[in-house]
Amino acid sequence: MDRRVRVQPINQLIKRQIVLLVLTVLIVLWWQESSAALACFYGGSIAIANTLLQRWHLIGSAKQAKSNAGMNLRKAYRCVLERWILTIVMLAVGFTVLALMPLPLLTGFIVTQLALLFETRNGLN
Repeated sequence: MDRRVRVQPINQLIKRQIVLLVLTVLIVLWWQESSAALACFYGGSIAIANTLLQRWHLIGSAKQAKSNAGMNLRKAYRCVLERWILTIVMLAVGFTVLALMPLPLLTGFIVTQLALLFETRNGLN
């Protein structure tokens, strides 16, 4: 891997998302039932899949684009587009195909996405 790529911050984000997801699933399991916990887990998995896709693009961009600003920008736009598509498709599959409970699914997704907010806040300090 190129030494210019700093994957440690995104790896820390993934770890934080996993911890938040596990805690949220355990709380939902205790508070409601196993089907709600499964929906919560699936929702949180969507956010983690987004972060993993972003990490994959970050590493690929460092290998291919290197210092080319135009190519890096194209790769960034492609990453954003793919993350949106991934999120929409996974939410649609969760709601329609798997028929998961909507509120726990969205709760898992939102709580796991909050790790990104805390990561950004800590990164700015």
